[in-house]
Amino acid sequence: MADVLARAFCSNPLNRAVIRSADPDRRFRSNRDNMRALLPIAHRQGQVLVATVGGQVAGGLVASPPGRFPLPPPPIWVRLRLLMRQGWSVARRWERVFETLEALHPPEPHWYLAVLGVDRSAQRRGIGAALLERWLSEVDRDRIPAYLETDSEANLRFYERAGFAPVGETSVLGVRAWRMKRPPAEHRRNN
Repeated sequence: MADVLARAFCSNPLNRAVIRSADPDRRFRSNRDNMRALLPIAHRQGQVLVATVGGQVAGGLVASPPGRFPLPPPPIWVRLRLLMRQGWSVARRWERVFETLEALHPPEPHWYLAVLGVDRSAQRRGIGAALLERWLSEVDRDRIPAYLETDSEANLRFYERAGFAPVGETSVLGVRAWRMKRPPAEHRRNN
């Protein structure tokens, strides 16, 4: 799954701004290292959904339940390995991204969609929509809002179809990022 998510985000604006390499293989390796650090923590403390096609991982979703954002950092040895592989500059830029976005999180309890990605070879087949729908069915059972950020304007319509609405926009490292929120199910039915 780490490989699939690394490929899915390899060309995203924030990844390009943080990693600052024209080499897609370097961006892929950096993203894969980050996903390998995130996924074990998300399995223990958050929620991870996986989509497969023909027995192969095609996409994945990582979310934080209410009260669990931000997920705890990886163990120190994992952080040191990331630092050694990615360098200080990349690490500092990721830290700036996370601090900027974390400061804008809604204060009330909410589910947080941290990552939703589909392998490029499997996109446009409804895999991302199916993962999102499956996750949102659980969110709706909790009767609280869901929240996410996206650095891709093209994703706005995708999330709007699922009931999310933009609640703000920010810029980090010169990249636009939209914050989106989805109200609890009962509020969507009443509007």
